[in-house]
Amino acid sequence: MPLTLYYFPLRGRAEVFKLMCAAQDIKYDIQDVDFAEMKSDRVKYPFGQCPRLVDGDVDICQSNAIIRHVARKHGMYGSSDAELAAVDQIIDGVESIRGVYLKLIYVDALKDEAKAAYTATHIAAEGSTARNSGAHFAYLEGLLARNGGGSGYIVGSALTAADLCVFDIVDLHLRILKQEMEAGYPLLVAHYGRVASLPGIKEYLASPARLDKVNGNSLG
Repeated sequence: MPLTLYYFPLRGRAEVFKLMCAAQDIKYDIQDVDFAEMKSDRVKYPFGQCPRLVDGDVDICQSNAIIRHVARKHGMYGSSDAELAAVDQIIDGVESIRGVYLKLIYVDALKDEAKAAYTATHIAAEGSTARNSGAHFAYLEGLLARNGGGSGYIVGSALTAADLCVFDIVDLHLRILKQEMEAGYPLLVAHYGRVASLPGIKEYLASPARLDKVNGNSLG
């Protein structure tokens, strides 16, 4: 039985789930979200937010909970307890960056001054040793480098949810800070290219299922 995803017609916080399904040939349906229901029905939407995933008797919200569920069920969580923990660490590290990225998009509206401050704090090399809320691409680049020199996957020797979380956050930043990302994080950018060429992923990225709209306010 296909999974059912409830979400808006944009990439947003459902994109990693869609990438995972593309990589593993997991079938799913997408249903539009009734905003009033999302804000009032605490059974279907316990946090008043989506995405929401229904997979048999599993009915959950929160994007990272969905990622972890699919990873457990479909073999994208590493091959040992150590790898599972490493995948979790990277999912949370990406979430730290996503949080500040979403502020840049929705609160600061990608204004030039905010963009410059964001770059200095979360992308420029010197920002990695300053206060940055744990959100910096140098940390992801370092973790990738530590796994076989950074020429393969970010955890272990096979694709995991961590790779697709990293792919998505790098993609978001290549859209708005391409020069800075390519100059500062060659391993992450090369990893991005490798993941984009994987069977299933490559076809998904070229298909209409890869929506043009990235964020709800059309920025980014």
